[in-house]
Amino acid sequence: MAKPWLEIGRYGSVGVELVLTILILGGLGHWLDARYWGGAGWGTAVGFLLGVAVAFRNLMRTASRMQRDIERAEAADPAANRWTVDETWLNKESDIDRVAQGPDPGHEGGRGNGDGRDA
Repeated sequence: MAKPWLEIGRYGSVGVELVLTILILGGLGHWLDARYWGGAGWGTAVGFLLGVAVAFRNLMRTASRMQRDIERAEAADPAANRWTVDETWLNKESDIDRVAQGPDPGHEGGRGNGDGRDA
């Protein structure tokens, strides 16, 4: 098994990185706005939008890096592909056809005596 703490450290900080990027660039825009542009709010808005763009770019880069790491780990470990789907609970074609046809003609629609046999 790979080192899980390494992956937690690498990918667990994605949300913090996203928020801090937006806040830092928005704060820089606010500072520039107050210092040089008279506090009109344009610097804050541009800083915020730039922060959102940079944060989502970093998020996409981290997601693609995570996907590559997952694929590399699955290729290196043959037991990683051990997950299978239990198809016993899925609807079969015959079950779907039976529901679509409606109740059996000889069946009274659930009127029984409670022991599973029709009255």
